[in-house]
Amino acid sequence: MNTAPCAAAHGWVGLGRIVYASSSEQLGRWLADLDVAPSPVAPLPIQQIVPGLKVEGPIAELDERVHALHKRRHASLTVKT
Repeated sequence: MNTAPCAAAHGWVGLGRIVYASSSEQLGRWLADLDVAPSPVAPLPIQQIVPGLKVEGPIAELDERVHALHKRRHASLTVKT
């Protein structure tokens, strides 16, 4: 997942293309499915922050791994009775 400040910094220094495993949009859906409060940061697309930059992602092989990590993290925060 790439955040707006990260994408902006990436664009400012001219690092070139951004490749990311999962998106902020996906994270928002995953958090909603887990009944977790949404991120306090607006999920802006990288192309909106750095127009013209080559962007690749989400990566299908990796996004489900990231999803599983979020499920595991939030399950561990749930108090079990």
